[in-house]
Amino acid sequence: MHDDVYSCQINPDVSILKVNALPSTDIDCIRLGRLIETPSSPYEEGKTLNVSVTEGVPPNKRAIQLQILRPIQPYTLSCVMEVKVLAGFSSTKKQAKHAILKLYDWRYAAQLRQDHKVDPWTPDHEAKYRAFVETGDAAKFISALEDDDDTDDPQLWDTARDETFLYDYCRDLHSCEVEAYSRLQNLQGRNIPQFLADVTFNAFPMQKNAFFQVRGILLELITGYSLADLAKYAHPSSWQRICDEAIHTINLISNHGVLNEDVKTRNVLVRTHDDNNKDSEDCEVVTIDFAQCRFREMNQSEADWRHEKCRQDEEGAIGYVMAHKLNGAVEYTPSYRFQCTCTKCTTI
Repeated sequence: MHDDVYSCQINPDVSILKVNALPSTDIDCIRLGRLIETPSSPYEEGKTLNVSVTEGVPPNKRAIQLQILRPIQPYTLSCVMEVKVLAGFSSTKKQAKHAILKLYDWRYAAQLRQDHKVDPWTPDHEAKYRAFVETGDAAKFISALEDDDDTDDPQLWDTARDETFLYDYCRDLHSCEVEAYSRLQNLQGRNIPQFLADVTFNAFPMQKNAFFQVRGILLELITGYSLADLAKYAHPSSWQRICDEAIHTINLISNHGVLNEDVKTRNVLVRTHDDNNKDSEDCEVVTIDFAQCRFREMNQSEADWRHEKCRQDEEGAIGYVMAHKLNGAVEYTPSYRFQCTCTKCTTI
């Protein structure tokens, strides 16, 4: 998604920028000039959510209560909101009382549904999905997807299968992000947000089947602005330093065997400690959104990993973009850390 599609205001937390001058209840997303209309989601300001937290080995679950302070729209691959922890969660981790809740709820993730050409969630969709789950056909369909059993035939797809596919896709996104935060544990609270909890929300009351549950994560609240808005909030004298720090953070993440396929300037935040002085020298760069990562395998060769990293060019996704966005006011010199000399890479 192009950064310049949006007219944005400061977002003090996560990867999604709120669109100005458009009623969020009517328009969920602007994507490349097209309006995506979605039904009202259950994630409204002031609403209380009861979620369960999974922690420890073996996994142990306990209930916590959250209050939605602000839905952060547009919803893309997940539903993100600023929340206040009301009860059930005591943590020494900073910012634990106010946090970011990221729910991989396929029903209201507008961009996800558009990307996969699935119509907005409706009562009819819910009825068909419920029936598909309750008969056991949803579980069989997921097994067929994993085994690649004739699921490419478009005649086999219908509303229930579309919804089941999106459910499973969101479970994969959630698992990927949890794995990324685990691998990047020593960067948490500094270069990436602090991971507070792995959560489950029962989206269908009175139903205990896993297909009726939404997985999510609770993260540290980051106050500041997106790197995409650097020119709007920071003095030009600080641009080079902040951009260099953003690239440094991308490379720190690479040190942990993580390849992020979703590196964008809007997914890099500049944390500020003084709301009255957002251009202060003590601002820090924090990278967010790790649901679309790949991880280096134990037996993967250096050459193969270098090839994958070269093709993705996470550094360039920040360096080249910011140099262009700021009209050459910042310089970017590739580190060539993952330089690959194969034919595919040398002809990019």
